[in-house]
This record gives sequence, structure tokens and C-alpha cells, in this order.
Amino acid sequence: MMNYIKKVPSADKELSNKLLSEGWKKLNEPSNLGMAILLSVPFMFINGIISMAIAYYLYPPLKEHINSGTFSLTINFLTLLILITIMAVFNVIHEFLHACFIPNVLKSDKTYWGYNGFIGFVHTTEKIKKGRYLIISIMPFILLSVLLPFILNILGWLNGYTIFLCLINAVGSCVDCLNICLVAIQVPKGSYIVSNGLETYFK
Repeated sequence: MMNYIKKVPSADKELSNKLLSEGWKKLNEPSNLGMAILLSVPFMFINGIISMAIAYYLYPPLKEHINSGTFSLTINFLTLLILITIMAVFNVIHEFLHACFIPNVLKSDKTYWGYNGFIGFVHTTEKIKKGRYLIISIMPFILLSVLLPFILNILGWLNGYTIFLCLINAVGSCVDCLNICLVAIQVPKGSYIVSNGLETYFK
């Protein structure tokens, strides 16, 4: 079953050498999280626009605020604490959704989860087909920022605060979207992908 770790493990040099010797190729990708976030900035805007376009379509008061050029979100100390708590829960749900689509995740001894401060994460060294890898990467964005607003609207729970949470998830999915583009462009159809720390290999 999944193992708990405090932080995403560093790349194992021995494993890297073994993968390369067996014919695996290293993905051309950012070498650290900071660079990945920087390169993901365009996706922050794209995802944010998608999220707000959905909210604009579903939530009439948002249309009124945008058309009038004014927007207000009342936040007191208690509301701020609740929002921060819900954002933390949203982050955990985001990572849990990644995990849900990892093959044999409940039985896997190569899949890890953790919560480092305010940020949760899921990491696996399982061999994953390209198509499944793309699904794993995109599902939190699709489910929490595209489909969830429609569900909240049906339930009558769509408001400024829930729209804000969906927007935060959309913006926070930017690194996932960068990874999707890198894999979609560089990895041939039908290939397998293996992660080693922040390094990605395919064959």
C-alpha cells in the first residue's frame, strides 16, 4: 500500500544509471521545482481564464461585477481561517485525485504520499503508460476546476468563495499542465514512463 514520506525523494543516481543502461531516455524537463513553476506561468493564466470563463457562464452575480468593473469578496479573520483550511483540504483532495488514477495504487509499494507544511504531494516510481500518465496529471484540474463548478451550481453552492477555491486549484494545476505538454511532445505513443525523484524517464 502507499507509504508516507515527509518530502518528495531526491533522484536516485543508481536508479538513473540503471534506467539509462536499460535504454530509458530522460525527459527534457526543468531540473527543480522553482524552474518548473516559472515555466508554468503561462498555464497559470490559461487555467485561470478557463476557470473564470466557467464561473462567468454559471454565476450571474460575477457577470454583473465584471461588467460593472467592480468586485468584492468580504473576508474577516474567521472567514480567512476557514478559507485557508478549505484550501489545505482542497490541496489534499487534488493530490488524492492524482493517486486515484495510479495503477494498483492501494497495493503499490512504489507509491508515496506526504504533506510538507501547506503542500501535499503524491509520488510514484511505478511504470505508467503515457496515456495513463496524462490522465493522472490532468484529472485534478478537470474534476475540481471544470466539473465541480457545474455540480456546485446544481446544488446551489456556487458563490464567490467556492469560485475562488476552484480558481486556486486551476492556477495551482499549472505545473501538472506543463508536465502534460512535455510528456505529450517528447514521449512516443505507447511508451512507459518512470519517475525518479524530480526526474522523468520514458521507453
